Amino acid sequence: LAAPGAKRPAGPPRSRMPEYKFPPAFAWGTGSSAYQTEGGWQSGGRGLSIWDAWSHTPGRVAGGAVADAAADHFGRWRDDVRLLHRMGVPYYRLSLSWARIMPAGVGAVNEDGIRFYSELIDSLLRHGIRPVVTLYHWDLPLPLQLEHDGWLSPRTAAAFVAYASLCFERFGGRVLHWLTLHAPAQHAVNGYARGEHPPGRTVAPTREPYLAAHNMLLAHALAAARLRKMQAARPTDQRALISLGVHADWREALSGSEADADAAQRSMAFTLGWMAAPLYTGAYPPAMRAALGDALPSFTAEQAALLRNSSDFFALQHYSTLMVSRPNATFPPLPETSFYAAEGVRWHSTRGARKNSLGWDIAPFGLYKLLKHIDETYQPRGGIVITESGFPSRGDDAAPHEATRDTARVCYLKRYLQAVHRAMGEGVPVRGYFVWSLLDAAEWEHGFGTRFGLVRVEPGTLARQPKASAVFYTRAVKAGGFNASDGECNATTQAAPRFRAEGAQLQAVVNASRGGTPSLEVSRTMLLRTVRLPPPPP
Repeated sequence: LAAPGAKRPAGPPRSRMPEYKFPPAFAWGTGSSAYQTEGGWQSGGRGLSIWDAWSHTPGRVAGGAVADAAADHFGRWRDDVRLLHRMGVPYYRLSLSWARIMPAGVGAVNEDGIRFYSELIDSLLRHGIRPVVTLYHWDLPLPLQLEHDGWLSPRTAAAFVAYASLCFERFGGRVLHWLTLHAPAQHAVNGYARGEHPPGRTVAPTREPYLAAHNMLLAHALAAARLRKMQAARPTDQRALISLGVHADWREALSGSEADADAAQRSMAFTLGWMAAPLYTGAYPPAMRAALGDALPSFTAEQAALLRNSSDFFALQHYSTLMVSRPNATFPPLPETSFYAAEGVRWHSTRGARKNSLGWDIAPFGLYKLLKHIDETYQPRGGIVITESGFPSRGDDAAPHEATRDTARVCYLKRYLQAVHRAMGEGVPVRGYFVWSLLDAAEWEHGFGTRFGLVRVEPGTLARQPKASAVFYTRAVKAGGFNASDGECNATTQAAPRFRAEGAQLQAVVNASRGGTPSLEVSRTMLLRTVRLPPPPP
């Protein structure tokens, strides 16, 4: 024992319970999509998708990047499953390539594609990882676009239901969580209004996006009904759950005025309610109907009945927040030909928020408010699962040791998980959080210049290198939570000393994981407090 008043000798810090603790059943996960990570674009009998044609057209993707190889998950999936196992992540969200399973989108089935996904799912389950399968993540088989005008046609919706039914039949005994479509509203706007994604249409931006999204909603409802019919004979606790991925930002009123408050409510109807309201009420939000009239399609009584409660949980995809105001002399209304004109608001950056590399505001309070809003507005059965949330960075030109020192991403995850924890403490039933994404990948029109991964994919060699964020997330998953200092990630103050120290420790683990030699100072830090990824199973 030390004498009274004597300084305690230095030593390893005491372990303590995480300040932000999540329930044992909380679903921690990460994810990826087929087009962005798989590669193997002409291997294993895979057909072409609209993104293959789009990316091979000059000028469509930054730097002329194509995802022919992507991260080569098609060839390296066994290593990626072992990596997930080492991280201890209990859930993995993956998407299936429709064109790999049904090359023409309809008709003949590619058994090699079925075998690829079957082996991947089996391996995940053997490693204790539960697959959450997205049936469609924007990579429509090219023939359906060329022959049916893609999602503008109900025939594409019918083809999707047939494809979904095949997947339920082949994988359904092993997959207990399905997402039908990923972010249909964003897919429709980017492809049929802005022209930044395939099919690149801009000819009718005030009508076509609503028709495309309408057909995607119907595809979801019909597929969900088919799944429920197929598993009706199973005991309730053995039935798979299904949902649709709804992307939504939070919209905060710019001022305390009634006009700006009304603008924020209207904006939420367009950004969240467009997809969410049909899923829970069978109809589009009244604000959208009033603004759009017959440009917004209608559901029949039968379709509305199929849509209502067609999701077993609310699958939320969220990244950012915007402030909104009513148009005025300083910020006049948008031109009537703009897709966004009907919303009747003007957008503004969030006060005090930093921006990520894509210019999106980092505003975790928005996630807290969005979770509260969803719970109060829709009261979703099965609760809310955040199936996608993450931080983009520019990393392709950085040296590997710099690219893996992603303390900004660690900061983002801490702050957004704090927002989730706060909402849960106030009774919002949030059931899980999935970080986007596991690997650096082909980021749509941005090519490989924007990276979301917890794991770096080295250009050229495609070698995997865990980033500091992967180590943080591994720790959080295993502890069921994490610690954080007030102000350590504040946008207007310097990082707290503890966070700087933790950043060094995380980087030390990353260095060790790829065989680097940390400095003497960092080596000492490693001895004091390091959690290494456990060795992979044999």
